[in-house]
Amino acid sequence: MSKKPQQARSIESTNRMLDAAESLMREGGPRAITIEAVIERSETSMGSFYARFESREGLFQALHERFLNYVIEDDLFQQLEGAIAQPDLTSAVHTFISRLYVMQQKHRDASAFFMIFNNSDSIMREQGSEISRAFAELLYRLVKAHSAEVSHSNLRVASDFATMLIAGIALEGLIHEPGELTGRARSTKQIIDSTSQAVVAYLKHG
Repeated sequence: MSKKPQQARSIESTNRMLDAAESLMREGGPRAITIEAVIERSETSMGSFYARFESREGLFQALHERFLNYVIEDDLFQQLEGAIAQPDLTSAVHTFISRLYVMQQKHRDASAFFMIFNNSDSIMREQGSEISRAFAELLYRLVKAHSAEVSHSNLRVASDFATMLIAGIALEGLIHEPGELTGRARSTKQIIDSTSQAVVAYLKHG
């Protein structure tokens, strides 16, 4: 269980520990997030850690909540919903992916923890599933709004596959540094453009 700090200095220390945990996650996965490693990297103390999180599981809960707060603060779903109103399928998909990718890169470490960490807490897992389902539903609404340009007869199936395609590319961007997987680094614009082109090609031509 995590505790909410009251003072500015306490909040700053909490954020340093959360930042440290996220960077450790990126470098070595969940196993790298030990209490000792977080304390060392954040330059805090054992007492400070336990006063805020009580346990390693409490730290994970706080990291999870931090990502959910980012989604709310950035109005992510409202931004994604705005993509539906674009005049054609190509611009709608590009706007959708662009806004999603920008948010992911803005909070890359938090996004990586949210997408990669396989926790055993049922409440956290359900909250994560709700985010994923909301994302999938928005993409379905986008596909449905531009169905005249979609070649698939079953829009739900087509939308689900497009969702998995986008999620897979997004996950690859969180696991690997630019160019690490293919040996060729790509700019943010290139990633957004190529992902959009792949999704549109699938929706239009199957």
